[in-house]
Amino acid sequence: MLGAPSAAARPGGGRNTVAVFGGGVAGLTVAHELAERGFSVTVYERKALGGKAISTAVPGTGQSGRRDLPGEHGHRGYFGFYRHLPDTLRRIPFPGNPRGVYDNLTVVDYVMLARDGGRFGLGVPAGISNTFADLDGFRQAVLGSLQVLIDIPPHEQAYLAERMLMYFTSCDERRFGQWEFLTWWDYLRAETKSLDYQRLFAAQSQIIEALKAEVGSARTVGSGLEALFYSELDYPGSDGQLNRIMNAPTNDAWIDPWERYLRSQGVEFRLPAAITGLAVEGNRIAAARISGPRGPETISADWFVLAVPLERAQPIVSTPDLLAADPALGKLAQLQTTWSAGIQFYLDRELPGTAGHIAYIDSPWKLVSISQSQFWREDFASNWGSGAERESFSVVISDWTDTPGMLYGKPAKDCTPQQIAEETWAQMKTHLNGGGAPILTDDLIESYSLAHSIVDPGTPQARNDEPFFLNTVGSWHNRPTARTAIPNLFLASDYVQAPRNIDFASMETASEAARHAVNALLDEAGSREHRAALFDGYRPREVEAFKRADLARYRAGRPHVLDLE
Repeated sequence: MLGAPSAAARPGGGRNTVAVFGGGVAGLTVAHELAERGFSVTVYERKALGGKAISTAVPGTGQSGRRDLPGEHGHRGYFGFYRHLPDTLRRIPFPGNPRGVYDNLTVVDYVMLARDGGRFGLGVPAGISNTFADLDGFRQAVLGSLQVLIDIPPHEQAYLAERMLMYFTSCDERRFGQWEFLTWWDYLRAETKSLDYQRLFAAQSQIIEALKAEVGSARTVGSGLEALFYSELDYPGSDGQLNRIMNAPTNDAWIDPWERYLRSQGVEFRLPAAITGLAVEGNRIAAARISGPRGPETISADWFVLAVPLERAQPIVSTPDLLAADPALGKLAQLQTTWSAGIQFYLDRELPGTAGHIAYIDSPWKLVSISQSQFWREDFASNWGSGAERESFSVVISDWTDTPGMLYGKPAKDCTPQQIAEETWAQMKTHLNGGGAPILTDDLIESYSLAHSIVDPGTPQARNDEPFFLNTVGSWHNRPTARTAIPNLFLASDYVQAPRNIDFASMETASEAARHAVNALLDEAGSREHRAALFDGYRPREVEAFKRADLARYRAGRPHVLDLE
């Protein structure tokens, strides 16, 4: 039964009212694009605007006029190969910034691939046009490079180069028709290679893309690494430097200004309000059901955009009425999710030598960290917490369910919050404290905060309230397009096919998917408004001739010219 109609939610006529369900990056992007084109938009969000991109406050931690300590879902980066998201950031006003929120991005010049057991990590400047900040960084890069050359046998180095070159020169048809159905692990023949090869070049996909090599599509992982490679070279068409973060907590720098701008454009927000169902009449959506503080309600609109993540969309579109109207929606049940979420350590002093992202290559839980508050425009101790906390050290855990840790012999989800903090810290220490004075010591930690999405860890009821979409082998062909067979229903989320740029679950794919949904809606509405901009990933002209040659081979049923196995 539908709930009683909500008068407040009944938009007026004109066939230009839009109900957007989900207030993450995709949902807010839909609202942004449509509001600027004169549509009347209401966003319904079950928790908080911003989705996985938000920063949160740790309640009760602010003292003497300071704000509560900021927490994040996990570390994040805004890569140079992102095209759609930066376009939106430039169009969100921010006081004093000529290019709006975009000007709150600050460059992270340095990335370290840290190793355990006292081995030197490989320090990489973020783009060849950048230089190392000091001689120690240069020393680390040289020693790390030599260590990699020692750890990886020459024949494995040559094999890796050949496999990467093969992917870069593969035509699109081969990528979607062959590499989509092969795991990244198998593409690199990792099972037959050394442990260092596996960790550095195969398992890194889980650290970078939260995508386990043994199940992730070689097409998705390969395309992501291809974008990273070209971005590292500061390629033409790049939006900016390879690696950037915000210069303040994400809500301060981006989400709150975005909400203010959308409200100024007439967008209305209802939260908490979770969609619970869609009602079909004929071949159209007649109404939606939501649940919130007012109880069950019925929402009417001309157009409906489902911008909730995969695990919340699946039960909504799996009803007999929806599947009868669009049988292709049944494929969503075959798509999968994974866990990736963070922990913040609040330290009593700034860390030396950690001026960028650190990937802990040998960590069981696939960790990446960033000492983020050093990039913020405001002094941390003066503005947040008790004054004793001087740095926010943000760590993301990408393997929660499969691999036991070092201290307690359990996967992260089976550990208590305290055990997760101790285990994460211990895994990082094995990578950073290998030589000289230790960088990480236990006395640094004032407190910590686990991502709010991790619920009841260490118990049989442990769950992740905000999992990531997982690009498994062959999943592209089960992913829907933004346009459904129901004329007034559109999908916008990172599980939607977004073929123009990168493909792994990210803010960029959510932004692109949202634009496809907006353009499909404008087409259905017969709108004369200009369409939302779409941007292609970089395709170097020097490689196109090789791709054309490979296309001829693929259509003839022949392997890639470099595929000698």
